[in-house]
Amino acid sequence: MNSRNLLNLALAAVVFALGTLIWFSQQAPPAPEPERLTTLTEADITRIEIRPARHADAVLEQRGSEWWLVEPFTARADTARVDAAIGLARARSLARYAASAVDAQQAGLASPDLVLRINDVILELGGTEPLHGRRFVRLGDRVHLIVDRYSYLLQGGLASLVSPQLLPTGARLQAIELPGLHLLQRDGHWQLADGEATSADALQALVDEWRHARALRVSRREGDEEGETITLQLAVDVPPIRLILQQDEDETRFIRPDLGLIYHFSPAVAERLLALPPVEGAAGGDTDA
Repeated sequence: MNSRNLLNLALAAVVFALGTLIWFSQQAPPAPEPERLTTLTEADITRIEIRPARHADAVLEQRGSEWWLVEPFTARADTARVDAAIGLARARSLARYAASAVDAQQAGLASPDLVLRINDVILELGGTEPLHGRRFVRLGDRVHLIVDRYSYLLQGGLASLVSPQLLPTGARLQAIELPGLHLLQRDGHWQLADGEATSADALQALVDEWRHARALRVSRREGDEEGETITLQLAVDVPPIRLILQQDEDETRFIRPDLGLIYHFSPAVAERLLALPPVEGAAGGDTDA
């Protein structure tokens, strides 16, 4: 057999080996996904207790389709924070050990930074391991390692758990009373309370700004702040929402005395909540008929 034939045989053997390897790799079953920390599904979870080291404990509860902060005060909850707690309950366990075999001090579990009670399941979050930065989580008599994308959202102040939306989702406004401007709805149409004619589109745009208003952040109220009053009527059979308006160069604040909360807005966004938008063509001068 000459050298050319030997080379062809060698090449054929290499091709056969590669083909066999590819075939077997395609037949091999995929590696199973790591198990989740808990068997809870999103639909199962109706109560979340948050015990962070940096602020007071908080309790979130599902009421109908919305989540509410119910302790230490009552307010609609921020969905991102609720999703973070649910995400921790459903995180993948990448490794697990008997709790007795783990040095609690080194794992940050001797005094956890964050403890969650989700329904009746308690998760204690410790520190991270140095190699991959995965979080230690103690659940019963086991310690797990997870990729933690969520816990930082739950360790801010209590006000960070509050929804930054000024009004409930789907709120149906009936009247808006602003400094120097009063809108109300009559027979399904928005108009100015003084009867002055104005653009229906401009009125609806202002109403929509309030329906979707979302603060940059929320903080706790301290003291008895003074300012102009804003009144929002959602329905005739419920008390109106009253806000105190404060403005400076850096931000605009809407204070809810009944909740003890301050909603912080940029001046540019707040401007759209406090005045009718300009009507297109109003400043364009006269036009030919």
